[in-house]
Amino acid sequence: MSYKETKEIPKILFVDDEENILKSLKRLFIDEEIEVFTANSGGAGLDIIKKNEISVVISDQKMPEMNGVEFLARAKEISPDSIRIILTGYADINAAMDAINKGGAYRYITKPWDDTDIILLIKDSIEKYRLIKENKDLTELTKKQNEELKKWNTQLEIMVQEQTIDIQKQNKKLQELNEHLEKNFKQSIEVFSGLIEMRDKTISNHSKNVASIAIQNAKAMALSDHDVNNIFVAALLHDIGKIGIPDSILAKREEEWNEFERNEYILHPIRGQVAIASLEGFQEIGLLIRHHHENVDGTGFPDGLKRTAIPLGSRIISMADAVDRIANGNPLAKNNYQKALNEIELYLDKKYDRHIFHYLEYIISEKINEISAQDFSSELEVHPSKLVPGMIISRDIRSGSGILILAQGIILDKKIINAIQRYYEIDPPESGIFITRQL
Repeated sequence: MSYKETKEIPKILFVDDEENILKSLKRLFIDEEIEVFTANSGGAGLDIIKKNEISVVISDQKMPEMNGVEFLARAKEISPDSIRIILTGYADINAAMDAINKGGAYRYITKPWDDTDIILLIKDSIEKYRLIKENKDLTELTKKQNEELKKWNTQLEIMVQEQTIDIQKQNKKLQELNEHLEKNFKQSIEVFSGLIEMRDKTISNHSKNVASIAIQNAKAMALSDHDVNNIFVAALLHDIGKIGIPDSILAKREEEWNEFERNEYILHPIRGQVAIASLEGFQEIGLLIRHHHENVDGTGFPDGLKRTAIPLGSRIISMADAVDRIANGNPLAKNNYQKALNEIELYLDKKYDRHIFHYLEYIISEKINEISAQDFSSELEVHPSKLVPGMIISRDIRSGSGILILAQGIILDKKIINAIQRYYEIDPPESGIFITRQL
């Protein structure tokens, strides 16, 4: 979601002791929805930062009393999330390095600058700041959901104590998830990956499905734990760059795009890499995200890499992505998975890596066999108010915010039905309950 959608106008601060430079910089953004502050000294700049939420701070290096490196270091203490940029001359690059190392500067700009470059850099910095703040909000949301989950888990445990061993096992799993949710890094990543799916209602749990298939493939290929973990996280976040794509483009089919819209879409792997590149330990993950739309014959994007020049993890994610997009319409239909395998096989050595396909084919064939062994002919979707004892949950029940309420296979009784109905009043999902009748 952009700052326009949230109706929050970002604020930036220019600090320079030369008034004409401040005026020139401010004029660059006169037509932008950005609030520009200026200060002619480090002290004045610090006062502005104390009173305002500043997204980006741009400071000249050579200033009396307090130079740019000192100013950015003190600005970091007041507003650690603000993106900091240093202005410096070609002859003073060492000062720029000090600003990066000591003041936590994101980038440096050399004088004289290019107007277009500085506008693009500051817009990119504003987006980077927004993502940092959004991630903190998501972390806080996770904590709140954790507390709510604790309350409901206790109540559900009491209500289902007398149920079957399967119900007790499921409650135990739910309890374990509850105890580790707050400190679990992967849960935060999953919440973050769900942002794009909240915008595109045509894909349900796409990132998680892709991650599930990709991690199975990576393990089948006996990759290291480090590589498996990177592939898992990259698969969850592979479409995060789509947050910057307008909804009007995402709502169209690919064949309906004009040239501008197609070019905008092609940028999303790069934006995805940029979004996480500054996070410690995420550089390899960023590369996997950047190249998950490359084709082995070099016809992909954004860099047109070929064969083994494409990271192995990107090639694995690309095939997992294709499987889920074809099967996502009805993930319980075995024909959809077989269709996905058939289509991928047609493009081996063109889009997809033949070596990886051998592992993928086995994984998806096993999934097809699992679906074939189940009988969904009597499956119905019903409103919670229509539930009756004896019905069997045929799909996991999750709340509107994604919390697992009950797992598939549980036989309903009055106590469980009452609990489900109360939960739907608090956090209702868009769909009903999928059930089968007990034979």
